[in-house]
Amino acid sequence: MRNKTLLVGTLVLGLITLVVLNFNKSSDEVKPVTKPLIDNEILNRPARLVLKSGGKTSTIEQLNGLWVVKERFDLPVDIENRLLPFISSLQKTENFGLLTSNPKRLDKLNLSDALILITGENGKTFAAEIGKPTDDALGNAMRIQGETSAIRTNFTGYIEADPAAWINPILYSIKPEEVKSVTFKFADGKTIFARSAKDKKFNEQENPWLENFVLNLATLRIIDAQGKDMTTTELAFKQSSAIIFDLFEGGSITTTWAKETDPESKEPKYFVRVQHSDPQNKINQVGQKAEFLCPSWLMEQIPSSIADLNKRLSPPTENTK
Repeated sequence: MRNKTLLVGTLVLGLITLVVLNFNKSSDEVKPVTKPLIDNEILNRPARLVLKSGGKTSTIEQLNGLWVVKERFDLPVDIENRLLPFISSLQKTENFGLLTSNPKRLDKLNLSDALILITGENGKTFAAEIGKPTDDALGNAMRIQGETSAIRTNFTGYIEADPAAWINPILYSIKPEEVKSVTFKFADGKTIFARSAKDKKFNEQENPWLENFVLNLATLRIIDAQGKDMTTTELAFKQSSAIIFDLFEGGSITTTWAKETDPESKEPKYFVRVQHSDPQNKINQVGQKAEFLCPSWLMEQIPSSIADLNKRLSPPTENTK
């Protein structure tokens, strides 16, 4: 009886061992062999990126040590929110091997929808067409330049090829308490509000609208840029408003606001120009390259006349009767 029990136990142990071995063997067989999509020597020290999608092209490159957007007058790139996240997503992308080389299947992958081209500081390049996500939802299919087949990848990022999306939207950023005085200049006159110290109120009076106005303009954001010397833009600035921030540190920032007056335009454009009192300030250098477009919600906050300003400063009281 004891020998029979021992025999049964041995057989069970053998079966368990066999199952484990077969499981490990199967696991090894289905485990995909992957490799980085892009060589580290290219991606860790990139010098130029070209992105194409939806009929648009963005060229992101280094110029005199700074990342700029070529299609937007070499304006600075939004490094924190655009460039670094995109590079990081590519660094995590792996090549999972062959997806298909069948011409009919390749056509269905829409590989011509988007393209990336990366040039490293060493001169080496990587280029690939990016298509639809694969059926297993791993990531987008790709076709490396020069290849006739598509590969599987775990890339799930978005190819943003609109140059406007790549520029740094912040023209300047200051602390609201640094503003010593605010000057509003219009065609019908000007008004100045000043304070003696950072913790004081403008004109020694409580005015929520003015405080909120300074807060909103302490960081100036744009949405796009266009070339200078355009007729419609020059006409717009003939009817402009100017806001001057004099700072406790001694300098001043002037913003000039205008609305496009082209009657044929379906959606009017809103412009802002920025000038710092220090000729060497980088704000002036950027402003010499292009005209800046601002969002409509920001333009709505800019008074158009003395009467408009007074109306905002002293809004009518609600009738509670």
